[in-house]
Amino acid sequence: MTLTKQVYLAGDMLNKGAQMQRTSEKEDIKSIGLNMYVPQDNEEINDKKNAVQEGLAERIVRHDTDAIVNSDVIVIEPLPQGLGTHVELGQVHGMKTMAQMILNLANDNCDECSSAELLNKIIEMSEGVVNKKVFPHYEDIRRVKGLIESEDRRSLGINQYVYGICLDLTDGKGFYEWDEVLAELTKIKNDPTL
Repeated sequence: MTLTKQVYLAGDMLNKGAQMQRTSEKEDIKSIGLNMYVPQDNEEINDKKNAVQEGLAERIVRHDTDAIVNSDVIVIEPLPQGLGTHVELGQVHGMKTMAQMILNLANDNCDECSSAELLNKIIEMSEGVVNKKVFPHYEDIRRVKGLIESEDRRSLGINQYVYGICLDLTDGKGFYEWDEVLAELTKIKNDPTL
């Protein structure tokens, strides 16, 4: 029997109990005979002791997003503490929403327009999504420029998957300061072509 379906197994994995649960779920799914991607098993991004920290957020997003896109089934437990899992769930929802919008365009307009016109409508809609401005900000008083903290003496820890998505959505900027958000919104108000 050829294993053709790919399962993406998502859920909190940052404490020992959660890792044990993901391992148990993985074994259950494996016993059914399905291939799967389990983020906690990807040591390049989730070996917290040995992973190269430079560009880690970006690698997490790349690896996990590629696996989400290439999986046929998503099994996900979005517990409140699983911030990265919430991002994964949002990515899946966004992908499905965009795909449904494209299908609606194709199905609703197929009789009325040529293939070129339909393609142009899909491109126009897709460009609108790609060009949507996003301004993530993080107003936590513990987020201080230049403050160097390590190991257990960190006052603030930002989930790297969440931060990686923010980096991706902002072309590498990450978080905006609130005054920057207001400045960007003012630019948009004054020049709606932005």
